[in-house]
Amino acid sequence: MRLLSAASLLLASAPAVLGQNATFLEGFLNHLNSTGHTRFGGIAARLNSSAAGPSVLNQLSSGGLYVLFAPNDTACDVPSDADELTDLVAYHIVSGNFSGVTTNYTNTTLGRTLLSDPKLVQLEAPGEHQVVAWATRADGQVHVLNQLNDSIVTNTTTYENVTIYTVDHVLTIPQTFAETVPVNNASLADTRTALSQVQVDYFNATTNQTTTESFFEVLNSGLHGFTLFAPNNSAIEGVAATLATLASNRTALITLFQNHLINGSTVYSPLLSSANLTSAAGEPLSFVLNATGHYVTSGNVTAQIVQPDVLLPNGVIHVIDRVLVNTDSDVSAASSA
Repeated sequence: MRLLSAASLLLASAPAVLGQNATFLEGFLNHLNSTGHTRFGGIAARLNSSAAGPSVLNQLSSGGLYVLFAPNDTACDVPSDADELTDLVAYHIVSGNFSGVTTNYTNTTLGRTLLSDPKLVQLEAPGEHQVVAWATRADGQVHVLNQLNDSIVTNTTTYENVTIYTVDHVLTIPQTFAETVPVNNASLADTRTALSQVQVDYFNATTNQTTTESFFEVLNSGLHGFTLFAPNNSAIEGVAATLATLASNRTALITLFQNHLINGSTVYSPLLSSANLTSAAGEPLSFVLNATGHYVTSGNVTAQIVQPDVLLPNGVIHVIDRVLVNTDSDVSAASSA
């Protein structure tokens, strides 16, 4: 039987699992098998063959509270490389107790996963863990948000300290801005084009050199930790004339887009409510959450957040429905932000 082979594989690797609760893990694999996650159970049993896998299993069996997004057998198509497999499984495990927590989109619930591989997570603090976001949509079902596939929670079970959310797709680890726009968020295509046309001076701490890069490329691969309020296509099209006028004024255009950016901090939507933050241009950003939605204001312009928490390896994007046309700046506030 597949269950026995998975459990046997886990127990046979005992020298590699010092600190793991073998009894817990064997029972956990049995539970996965009996609830329609036979393939995922086999995957979990293979983790001890990777460098980081034993640590993931050790944490899961430590007694702490976790949520596991477990793909069902139909969904479970995963990489064969042991290290890639460990990263993928780590992204499906969230630390904490979310019992009784429900949010209706566009409000979201976020949790820190066990994924901290620096090849895939480049947030502001070294070793920081990536997050996953979920919420109840209008159809009454819980969706894992901003995924390549629309991942829906189809069942919930519990095994000791682990709440298991069955999902109908394997979750996608957040991809770069450049990868996210064409595949998962075409509504940002015009923002990408606009940002690509703005050239900024960028200091690369790795090479200790200052170069001229597009604003988009700085966001895509330069910054470690940022929050971008990204206007959707219709918002960009609505101010096309304004952007064309500013095209000859590089400083003003840079400032406008800096007023959509919080540099050095990844601020997820649940943390924005009633917050007052400072943009990369030094201008205040204020936020309101009410029955009609979640709003951000810069200068005299207020925009609604229409798609929160588009996750990236190095930050987060909140899609908004208006361009924050604000070309004011405060250098002293920007330097201390």
